[in-house]
Amino acid sequence: MTEQQAVLDILKAIQSGYPQLVGNFAIIWWARMIDLRNKDHAARLDRHEARLTASETAQQKWDVRQARMEENISSMKLTLDRIYAQVSDQNRAQTR
Repeated sequence: MTEQQAVLDILKAIQSGYPQLVGNFAIIWWARMIDLRNKDHAARLDRHEARLTASETAQQKWDVRQARMEENISSMKLTLDRIYAQVSDQNRAQTR
């Protein structure tokens, strides 16, 4: 086998394996891009979950405050009704 024939055999081997090498590289690159994209989406999802948790906590506190205000308003109404009833009774007693 001559030196020229050996070089041609090496070139043929490279040519026959080149598409496989390029295909393997493309698959590895594609898988890596998907992995990086998934990690980025996971980080974004974590940030959104944190914001949602904070928003839910704030809403829950607001609901508790609103319930307390409604309870206070209800108590004030009962007190005013009682005062009105007492004043009405006194006015009726004075007019008799």
